[in-house]
Amino acid sequence: MSLHVKLIALLLLATASPLAADPATLTLDVQDEEFELRHYPAEGEVLALWLAPDNGFGERHDQVARALQQQGIESWQVDLLENLFLPRGSASIREIDPALVGSLIERAQRRSGKPVVLLSNSYGAIPALRGMRAWQQDHPGDPALIGAILFSPDTHQGIPSLGLPPQYVPETYASNMPLMILQSARNGNRGQLDDLIAALRTGGSQVFVQMMPGATSLFYEEDKAQATLAHLQQAPARIVRAIHLLDKLPKPEKVAALPEETPVRGDEQLGLDIGLKPFRGDWSPPVLDLEDANGRQHLIDDYTGKVRVINFWATWCPPCVEEIPSLNRLREQFDSENFELISVNYAQRADEVKEFLQEVEVNFPVLIDQDGTEADRWQVIAFPSTYVIDAEGRIRYGVNAAIEWDDPQVIDALRQLIRETP
Repeated sequence: MSLHVKLIALLLLATASPLAADPATLTLDVQDEEFELRHYPAEGEVLALWLAPDNGFGERHDQVARALQQQGIESWQVDLLENLFLPRGSASIREIDPALVGSLIERAQRRSGKPVVLLSNSYGAIPALRGMRAWQQDHPGDPALIGAILFSPDTHQGIPSLGLPPQYVPETYASNMPLMILQSARNGNRGQLDDLIAALRTGGSQVFVQMMPGATSLFYEEDKAQATLAHLQQAPARIVRAIHLLDKLPKPEKVAALPEETPVRGDEQLGLDIGLKPFRGDWSPPVLDLEDANGRQHLIDDYTGKVRVINFWATWCPPCVEEIPSLNRLREQFDSENFELISVNYAQRADEVKEFLQEVEVNFPVLIDQDGTEADRWQVIAFPSTYVIDAEGRIRYGVNAAIEWDDPQVIDALRQLIRETP
C-alpha cells in the first residue's frame, strides 16, 4: 500500500482512534548542540517536524499534534529559540543557522526511518525554508523530505516603512520544494499573500493555498472566534490531506540558486518605527469610504482641508490597544483645530468592535474594514500602522508601530502641518 493511500486510511479511521498519549521529552544531539523536543509518538509512516514560531509553542499546537497522533502521524516539536537560548522575536529567528535546521531534518529522518514534513506558522516559516534548502544541498532529489506546511507564514527581512512593499529573506526566492500554505483570512499578513506566493514560485516551488475564512490566527490563543475554533478542529485533517498531496509531487534534483541580487533596498532601514517617519511611498492616499461602528458613513474627502491621522488597528493587537490612550489625548489636544483623527479597524465585525468599545474608551471614529480590503489597498503590513495626511491631501508621515501620539515632537510636527494649511 502506498504512503498516500495509508494516509487516507488513517484519516478515515481517525474518529475511532484512542486518546493520544502525553508527549514525551526527546533529547537529540545535532551539530554538538543538545536539543530537547516534545515527542508525540505514532506508528504511522510520516514524521511531522514542527519548528516553533517566534513566540513559541502553545496549547493549540499541542492540540493539533495530539490529533495527528491519533491519525498515525508522529510529531516532533522543537523550539529552536528556547534551545539556543535566544530571545523571543522575529529578529532572533532570522539568526538561526540554516545548516543546523538541515541537520535536524536529517537526524529526524534517520532516527525515525520515516519521510519528514515540516510544519510551522508565522515567522517559523523562515527557518523552515532555510532548513529545507540546507538539507537539499546534501540530499538532492531525495524523497525523504516531503515538503512544508505553513500556517499564515511570514518571511519578511523586516517591516518596511509604510507605503513600501515587503522585503523577504533571500531563501524565499530560492525555494523549490513543494509547499502548502494554510492562510487565516483575517490575519494581518493576508494582504501580502499574493506577493509571497509569487516570491516563493520564483525558485520553482509548487505552492498550494487554502484560505481559512473568519480566522485571525489559528494558534493565537486570544482568537476565540467560532470560525477560528472550527478551522482548528479541521487542521489535522487538512494536514493529512496536504501530506498526501505534497508526497505525490516529484522532488527537485538540485537546490534552487539564491538570487544574485535580492530585491532589498540597501538605503531602507527595516524595523518598527519609534516616531513619525517621513513617508516614502505614493503621496496620494487611496480613497477611504467606510461606515463606522455606529453605522455612520465616512469618506476621506469629507475632511479635505484638514490635517488627518488615519490609524489602522485591530482589537487582537496588544500594541494597537496600548496606544489608544495617547491617541485619545492627541484628539483632545487638537479638538478645536483644523484636524481629524480616524481609526480603521482591520477585518473584524462591527459587533466585535462595538463590544470592545464598551470596555475601552475610544474618543474618535472607528471605521469598519470588515474584510481587510482597505488595509490591503493602503499597503498596511504591520499593526498598528498610521498615516498622517496634510490639508492638501498628501501623505506626509507614516508609522508602522505603536508610538506615544502626544509626545512633544509628534505634536510639534502636526502643528507645523496645520500652520501650512492654505
